[in-house]
Amino acid sequence: MSVYRFKIFFEDDESVWREIEIKSTQTFEDFHNVIQKAIGFDDAHPASFYISNDTWRKGKEIRLLRSRHALQKGTWMHETKMAVYVEDPHQKMIYEFDPDGPCWSIFIELSKILPDSPIDYPRISKSVGTAPAQYKNTTPVDVVEDDEEGHVEEDDGYVSATAAHFHESEVEDHEEEGLPAMQTKALNENGEEVVAEEEGDGEVGGFEEEGDFEEEDI
Repeated sequence: MSVYRFKIFFEDDESVWREIEIKSTQTFEDFHNVIQKAIGFDDAHPASFYISNDTWRKGKEIRLLRSRHALQKGTWMHETKMAVYVEDPHQKMIYEFDPDGPCWSIFIELSKILPDSPIDYPRISKSVGTAPAQYKNTTPVDVVEDDEEGHVEEDDGYVSATAAHFHESEVEDHEEEGLPAMQTKALNENGEEVVAEEEGDGEVGGFEEEGDFEEEDI
């Protein structure tokens, strides 16, 4: 039993590379899993290994089978041991992941054959450079400006125009139903009716944090 030491690197950026060691008796699916771990991807898409020649020309394909119950023909990672296709002291392979998306291509080259040891394999023995992000960042901005549709600025992003004008509509409902709003009527010294503002911490269109109040069912 031997241990293969492979160097793997991105096709578009050779400055980012990993060194992976795996036993000759382990499978290509074991190799696939440790590659995913080494580059920080999520293993949520199809993947294949291609045995290649010295000029990186694709040959035999070894595919990842997502469902073991699928009745498909092919050479599958989970049932193919590494030793079956490692024939050259500098064996080359190409690993492709997410072919229907960005189609990541990683070049693989055997750099050394080691004797077996009690170390747990497969393992990442060396890591150089930061792997690219698998997905583009689509996180919305934290703060947005008011727009013509009534969206308002909040820390968590957009809220609806209905929520934005809740307090305004609430005051209007009070007035329509004859309920007191933020004004009261009183008599002055001459017995004339006047309008007076209520004292308190509340403001039309919203409430300050100070002052206790309870919401009413409207």
